[in-house]
Amino acid sequence: MRTPKLISLEEAISTYVQDGDLVGIGGLSFWRKAISACREIVRQNKRDLSICTFVGGIDIDMLIATGCVSEVRSCFVGMEIFGMAPHYRKAVETGSIKVSEESEATIALGLRASYLKVPFMPLKGIIGTDMPKVRSDIKQIEDPLGSGTQVMAVPKIDLDVAIIHVPYADEYGNGNIAGAVWMDADMAKTAKKTIITCEKLVETEDIRYLPGKAQIPQQTTDAVVKIPFGAHPTSCYPIYTYDPIHIQKYLKTDFANYKKKYIDINSQTLYLENAGGAKTILNILL
Repeated sequence: MRTPKLISLEEAISTYVQDGDLVGIGGLSFWRKAISACREIVRQNKRDLSICTFVGGIDIDMLIATGCVSEVRSCFVGMEIFGMAPHYRKAVETGSIKVSEESEATIALGLRASYLKVPFMPLKGIIGTDMPKVRSDIKQIEDPLGSGTQVMAVPKIDLDVAIIHVPYADEYGNGNIAGAVWMDADMAKTAKKTIITCEKLVETEDIRYLPGKAQIPQQTTDAVVKIPFGAHPTSCYPIYTYDPIHIQKYLKTDFANYKKKYIDINSQTLYLENAGGAKTILNILL
């Protein structure tokens, strides 16, 4: 059983994220992304990371822009209603990163295979698609039990570390997610190491009475970091929504200038002040 530690973000990233790791990032698109952890990865100059996320956005784009990433495994990476993810797009077009094409099912089943300690899971839904043309690690096979059914064998996804942002956690590593969980629970269960960043530290007794209780149980957690507004500019239900003004600023600002103002600082307080302070916080509070 793991013994979670309540530590700083700097210590969590330096201890549990190593160059070359396959890193799972929880959340989806503009919802509940561990953006503070991504900024700390950049500050520590981590390199050659492979990133696995259900749907990526500013998190993936930022890590690619700073040279931290060599491969991305995701169903989609983009800025939703705001357009493309510019640095991701450029990296794909120039071939500076490798892309492992995924569907929602291949990620979900890949993580499930890892959790069950089997080499692959069967999937019918991608038979007849072009997926085998771009993925050399999947293979169509016939049911070995004799039904004659054709299935696609989807390989397991073994995460080195999962980084998940939650609204509530206790000091022991129990994390509670209000609203959609997506693949976060499976990432935590399968990863060799799991970091939880949270908005609020609460008592274990409180988590027992929250809806969903501890979707990320302490047995799966290695480190807990309290960092309010740690998902900004993405959202963290039920506390705040995403910040469309900041996302548009990210897209319009020269990245070197953005990095200097919002990433190359080691204080969450200063980050929030630079991002608009109380006015921004009041605009996004739910």
